[in-house]
Amino acid sequence: MIRYRGDGRVTVFLEGEIDRTTVPAVGAALATCLANRMTDIDVDLAAVAFCDASGLNVFLEVSQHLAASEGELRLHHPAPVVSRLLDLTGTGFLLAEEDSGVEQPPAETAAQPSSEVA
Repeated sequence: MIRYRGDGRVTVFLEGEIDRTTVPAVGAALATCLANRMTDIDVDLAAVAFCDASGLNVFLEVSQHLAASEGELRLHHPAPVVSRLLDLTGTGFLLAEEDSGVEQPPAETAAQPSSEVA
């Protein structure tokens, strides 16, 4: 699903697995966004269980295209396996800022022992 927002932004919601058999559909969805002159593309990966190098290549190609026109592609809510792919390939820069690191608890809570029993 593609949700167009104002100001040249769009969110693409993907689901399932992104691999060589599904990457043409992913590429087509992103190409539609480019054809509609979207300058900032957010890709929601919350429902994506797996992404291989072919999917990563599509994201990189679109990211490079957008960067040439001062736009940006950002990946949101990746599954751990997708985050690992980005880490291993040095492509973590594709992650949206809120998804680029592990969220840490506030310092004062992290230092206190828990009194709850599981």
